[in-house]
Amino acid sequence: MADNVMLTASRVAGMLDISVRTLTNWYKWYNDPNQVKPKDCPKLPQYMQKNKNSPRYWTRDAVYEIEKFRDWVPKGRSGVMGRINEQYWSKTYRDHKSEESNNE
Repeated sequence: MADNVMLTASRVAGMLDISVRTLTNWYKWYNDPNQVKPKDCPKLPQYMQKNKNSPRYWTRDAVYEIEKFRDWVPKGRSGVMGRINEQYWSKTYRDHKSEESNNE
């Protein structure tokens, strides 16, 4: 049953048990023409967005397509998106360590 309900990135991420950052990273990787996509890579559906800084919206049907991508994506640093994820996690780790030292 399809409906016209539009879902935000937070809602989609919650439904798929991922973070909004992960969802964003997947789209950055998928839409980057310099990234080689394996032949078995599922399609990520387009989202709706009025301008670059406005919220992104997906349909419920799109969530099923993203779920297929989630189930497909190789995990870990050696996966197809390892470099993108590593960039994010390295920054997060540095920020976290900086906060810890400021709290001591």
